[in-house]
Amino acid sequence: MITEELYNEEREIIKFIMLFCSNNISGVLRDRDTKFNVKFKEYKNGIITFSSVECNKNGVSLDDYKMRPLDGEVVFGANVFLFTAIPMGDNSISLPDAIKSHPKRKTIRIKVAGNPFIQKLDAYLSLKVVDPSIQDEELAKKIHLIISTIESTLMRSENYDIAKITLFDGTEKNPILQLIKKYQNPFVVFDTTNFSLKDESVLTYQDYIKFMNEAGLDSKAILAQLDKMKDFYKNHKIRSEATVPLIFEDEVIGIIKVISLKEVMNKTNVIRLKQLSLKAVDDLFTKCAFEIVSKEPQTIVDLGVNGAKFIINQPDFYKYLRLMKRLYVQLVFKDETTIKTMATIVNIYDPTLEGYRVIGVKFSLNMDWKDKNKLEEFIQSVVRLQDKGDVIA
Repeated sequence: MITEELYNEEREIIKFIMLFCSNNISGVLRDRDTKFNVKFKEYKNGIITFSSVECNKNGVSLDDYKMRPLDGEVVFGANVFLFTAIPMGDNSISLPDAIKSHPKRKTIRIKVAGNPFIQKLDAYLSLKVVDPSIQDEELAKKIHLIISTIESTLMRSENYDIAKITLFDGTEKNPILQLIKKYQNPFVVFDTTNFSLKDESVLTYQDYIKFMNEAGLDSKAILAQLDKMKDFYKNHKIRSEATVPLIFEDEVIGIIKVISLKEVMNKTNVIRLKQLSLKAVDDLFTKCAFEIVSKEPQTIVDLGVNGAKFIINQPDFYKYLRLMKRLYVQLVFKDETTIKTMATIVNIYDPTLEGYRVIGVKFSLNMDWKDKNKLEEFIQSVVRLQDKGDVIA
């Protein structure tokens, strides 16, 4: 997963610049079809000096862009660093106000928005969702009926004392729900008087403890949480509990939670609950799902064979954008040929100044091989044109 970091404190920025200079690192400064290859030499009094500057266009120097912003990029170690460069002369720039970084990708990414080497490349996105809060009375009734029927079946036919289905809206903060979303397995307390009971097929409190440790919670705080849970089970006379994920297209969209006040659950109960969760998902998405489709092309910030970064300008999408959410992507090229693939949201960035949402997606590994070849050939052709510096007619 690509994760972007933003550094905007001067001391942090200077630390990276000094690192580039001490290692004589190479970088690139760009303005549309103009590219400068530079080597960092020295930083002093707010000015970064380069030991060499080479432009892909004859007769063009960095001084020609004095006080005009350029897009700066440095690859160092396992990371890519991005910043806005303001030239101060033929071999220097001012200290940038901020630096962004992300892990270096294994495949080439090209800039799409504003790229003069790309005449046309449109992206249309769509999401398939089930939303019980939607202002549609008929749809709300269908969702309520399906959920009520399954809850009733769990209590009357499966003999659970309490059964509840909850659909996620992306605001879930409970660590156990986060654990389930991450590993997509049921969380089960087989016996509330013995937290040490475990099974390889489910998540237990041992997984919870590990998860909280990785989140930075100290052992004392974790033990205090466990004591609270034990007291809750005891005060409410709960003997056994299971929380099973509802999974659609590799995304956990909700849970089935059941509680037994007298009987201890076993593997057979969990298998049956998994079967009922599959039926619940099938019923919800067969009878109650609706699709949101972008009415106009969405902005492609950058693009690679394995993924892309989009600016979403359609408010209908906003409430459904969350990490690991699946969506459909259709790319339309200049010759009207298309590539269609599923994708997963792996990054959600800060909104633009206009309030638009920005997401990073990873394309499905099952993308058709012909589509993948077409995409790779397109990207390589843009890279070749950029290196030559010839603008497409």
